[in-house]
Amino acid sequence: MKFGGTVIHKARDEYGIIEVIENRTVRKLHFDSPVEQSCIFRNAPMTLNFEYQQKMVAQVNEHFQQVNQPKDYRILMLGMGGGTMAHHLYHSLPDVQLTIVELRQIVIDVAYRFFQLPDVPEVESVQADAIAYIEELASFCQKDPRHKFDCIIVDIFDAHGIPSELCDYGFHQQIQNCINPRGRLIYNLWNRMAQNRQKEPTEETGIILNILEDISEPVKHRQDALMRSTSNLIVSLDF
Repeated sequence: MKFGGTVIHKARDEYGIIEVIENRTVRKLHFDSPVEQSCIFRNAPMTLNFEYQQKMVAQVNEHFQQVNQPKDYRILMLGMGGGTMAHHLYHSLPDVQLTIVELRQIVIDVAYRFFQLPDVPEVESVQADAIAYIEELASFCQKDPRHKFDCIIVDIFDAHGIPSELCDYGFHQQIQNCINPRGRLIYNLWNRMAQNRQKEPTEETGIILNILEDISEPVKHRQDALMRSTSNLIVSLDF
């Protein structure tokens, strides 16, 4: 037994170990840490297990309605995990186009093999570094706005939390250039776990929040939501 279940898959790459663990009820993805990176109910894979996932999906659905349910609604997800949110969005939003950028090929493989990520043309998986991907995408968007997305989700974590690379100022500037007018940008950030410090951001979250304040001029509306069941902080920006 490990992390409350049986290891059914284990793989290693240059970034470390990933493990898929399951018990009678759930199947979970771990990045060499007790922290669950993704989780599905084995008998109800469309049910989102975590409050922060439910909030982020609700934010996407709200925005989809807000922009009158376009037939070519395009979502960019930075960070895959088990692909559970992408799975849910694919089945709940009509005609949605999803592009998911994930650094680690072994994570992409696990999402398709163990977490039912749909293998369909509407869901594109790209193995790439998110910062380099956004830099290139911003350049394309400058030349041709058709490359822009309606909604971008930043959900990048490693075994220790938010990677320090995500604190790059230029990344957050460039990502705004990849959003359509009236688009929405959603961040999954992290506050400290201690009960009396849950409203206190981690160092990385604090840096990112300061950057967002610095480059807030084009933002028309912002929502912050701290999850009660975890220390996830969901920040949503409307342009």
